[in-house]
Amino acid sequence: MFATIALIIGGMLAVQFETTNNPIVRDTRDLWELRADLEKEKQRQQELNEELQRYNELLNKYESEGNDEKIKAMEKALADLKKQAGLTTVSGQGIVMTIEPFSDQLIGDRPLPKIDPDMLRRLVNELNRYDAKEISIDGQRIVSKTPIREVNGDIYINNEPVSSFPIQIHVLAKNNEKLHRKIIASPAVEEFVRENFFVEASLAEVILPAYEQSVKVKYMKPAKEET
Repeated sequence: MFATIALIIGGMLAVQFETTNNPIVRDTRDLWELRADLEKEKQRQQELNEELQRYNELLNKYESEGNDEKIKAMEKALADLKKQAGLTTVSGQGIVMTIEPFSDQLIGDRPLPKIDPDMLRRLVNELNRYDAKEISIDGQRIVSKTPIREVNGDIYINNEPVSSFPIQIHVLAKNNEKLHRKIIASPAVEEFVRENFFVEASLAEVILPAYEQSVKVKYMKPAKEET
């Protein structure tokens, strides 16, 4: 009898202890809040169903197409990626910038001013800031991996030496007129002027060559097709 009573009391204490540590959380939302939450969940469910339907339609279309269409789609995607990476020649209405020393510096025995690589890097950054899509300097296409550095007193772009003055920069932009207005008064151009360089920019038809260096990929590898 004592054992039974002790067991009952122990069970009651255990239930009371569990209830104290884990109180039942009651939903205190009123009817309007519950209805609003229900409508949100219905809307979310509808959006998920519509998205699922779109993916199913895309999957069915892809499965129904022949190999020729798939190959054409992959070739188009590859061509678009090459264009975005600067691996193709592009042309169109753009901007031509010309950099050369002021005329009085070309007279006499005074040495020509030198362009620091940082000046060109800052100019490229300014062009990108004003929504330039494609840039080439002295016939060298500027991409994300393009090095601009000085070697033995000469500037090299894409490991190719920059020719003598004038240096021409070709730019294609989202809005050529806007970029033209902003870049001619930019801090990067003002720095060239302070260093005795004349910078001119004009709207013109431009052709930008493709990036010709090899592109090394470090962090990607071909995916194995699932069997």
